Amino acid sequence: MEKSQTQLINKVDNTTAEIYMYGVIGSGLDIDTNVVVAEIEKLRKQGCRNFKFYVNSEGGEVIQGNALFNYLDRTDIKVEWVVDGIAASMMAMLISNPKHKVIAAKYASFMYHRVQGTCNGNSDEVRNLATMIDTFEKSLIDMMAAKMKVSSEAVKKEFFTDGLDHWMNAEEAKSRGLVDEIITGKKITPAPKELSGVSAMRDFYSKQLFNFHNKTQKSMIKDTAKMAQLLNIAESEVDTDEKVMAAVQNVVTENGNLRNQVSTKDAEITNLKNQIAGLKGEKVKALIDKAIADKKFGEDEREDYTKLATNDFALAEKLIAKMEGVDPVVDHLGKGEEPAEEKDWTFDDYHKKGKLENLKKNNPEKYNKLFKIKYGHYPNE
Repeated sequence: MEKSQTQLINKVDNTTAEIYMYGVIGSGLDIDTNVVVAEIEKLRKQGCRNFKFYVNSEGGEVIQGNALFNYLDRTDIKVEWVVDGIAASMMAMLISNPKHKVIAAKYASFMYHRVQGTCNGNSDEVRNLATMIDTFEKSLIDMMAAKMKVSSEAVKKEFFTDGLDHWMNAEEAKSRGLVDEIITGKKITPAPKELSGVSAMRDFYSKQLFNFHNKTQKSMIKDTAKMAQLLNIAESEVDTDEKVMAAVQNVVTENGNLRNQVSTKDAEITNLKNQIAGLKGEKVKALIDKAIADKKFGEDEREDYTKLATNDFALAEKLIAKMEGVDPVVDHLGKGEEPAEEKDWTFDDYHKKGKLENLKKNNPEKYNKLFKIKYGHYPNE
């Protein structure tokens, strides 16, 4: 579909498309439904299921309109009509399907009348066209009746008997059930009463809607540039599904590789932390083992000094270095012999001087006595 035509099909994303139905329906005219149907079907096969039709049309050819009407009625796509300006004649019939949602701008207008058509040919061809018009008109009457929740006879009597044009504004159409919702987002000026004919009204609305269309296009251009920058591709490639999908796949692959690299580094860091913790534990154990071997404190204090060295190795090392070990000469003192200076020592004095183990070994009787004074019972009681 060429962009020079009034209608424009815009693929919003992989599931949604917008279609601008501005102008007259007909082969070679503003809205060629042969082209519209082909474009919709192509998008449908690509996964698009939500189609929003923007409308400003005086109607057009019955045969063309009938084809689009029947296609939209049978296909599985979701259809939503947004009447920006007018929906008259054939276009008013197109939006009458009760399966579709109809939204109208506050100042939109609608016009309904008997289905009309022209034909050149022999009598059989003329009769065939008349039969088609009657059949199509009956289908429209039934659909309008379903949408309006009235009988087909009432719809036929009001709109399809007198041969006149029947106009409604958006509020009237909504009150009759032909419109589901009215929006006021676009500040459209209602057509003046002195305008005569649906063509003049459609042109009046088109001039106002043209600015909105241009703004939409500019926004689309900005979005295209931004997407191209994010995906690191040329702007001309954004409209090519294969290029976009390939670029997206590259981003996904790159992110996956980065996640794997981060995961590997995390594992390496954890391993190094475990190694450091192991080395630190060995260092602490070596310090405590040597202190006990040097008789600076006993095995009963291993746990306390291990905790201290684990939390602050430098401090523990400094404190242990200041401790005095057991005098080797004392180890050879006979049982019952003790230096004069130790005569009045308490259990705690021996402990502070680091000679508690030596006392226990060489003078267990005194050790047991001091132990009972300290704890109120003998060892192992």
